[in-house]
Amino acid sequence: MDGLHKAVHGFVTGLVADALAARNGLGPGERHAARRPGRRTDAGSLPREDGYGR
Repeated sequence: MDGLHKAVHGFVTGLVADALAARNGLGPGERHAARRPGRRTDAGSLPREDGYGR
């Protein structure tokens, strides 16, 4: 019974996390990656106004 409970909990937790992540659009890391595609060592940080606080 405990294994079934953990499996259901993990599945539902994943669904909720995916739903919450999808509703806000791109996060700061994804916006940063979109600025310069590919692996770059010289890509600086996002400007402060492009990020968002808590």
